[in-house]
Amino acid sequence: MVFSLTTERLDLTDMTGGDLLKIRRIARDPGVMRYVLIWLENDEDVAGFLNHAISEAQAEGRMQYHLAIRIRQTGAFAGIALLDIDPVLRTTAEVGCILLPEYWKAGYASEILESLLAYGFGPLALHRIFGKCDALNSASARVLEKGGLTYEGTHREDVWLRDHWRSTKYYAILAGEYRAGRR
Repeated sequence: MVFSLTTERLDLTDMTGGDLLKIRRIARDPGVMRYVLIWLENDEDVAGFLNHAISEAQAEGRMQYHLAIRIRQTGAFAGIALLDIDPVLRTTAEVGCILLPEYWKAGYASEILESLLAYGFGPLALHRIFGKCDALNSASARVLEKGGLTYEGTHREDVWLRDHWRSTKYYAILAGEYRAGRR
């Protein structure tokens, strides 16, 4: 059975082999990948990422949801969403998304975040969900804040990202805050 989440305008579904060229398009766009930490440097990395997503979708006790973002009206591939449960702290998960440029500034990232939070705090019964972004990525920071996540701090120059040291901003929301309507 294929996993899916539905929003007003989007379907978030398990990836298929047919998504390979679309993910490759994301990986080859420097504007899209500017702040993305997923290592998709070449075609092998892209294929490995997709194969992992497909394999994880079939795993018993699934811990990672790497989902294709599709426009409901047209079925067009718009990007990748993720909800990754921490393998050690199984009540904590990370959320994120990568959108192709033609879908930026349309409110899709906020719609995706709300859907992932609802699933994480609903059926998955998580306690804490966090998101992170490059400190220079103000658009992602705004989405996380708008989604009700609280800024927790910045890890300064904690990751080498292709050609520079990246500082990472962390945001999180707890189940009680989500249920209290802080979202």
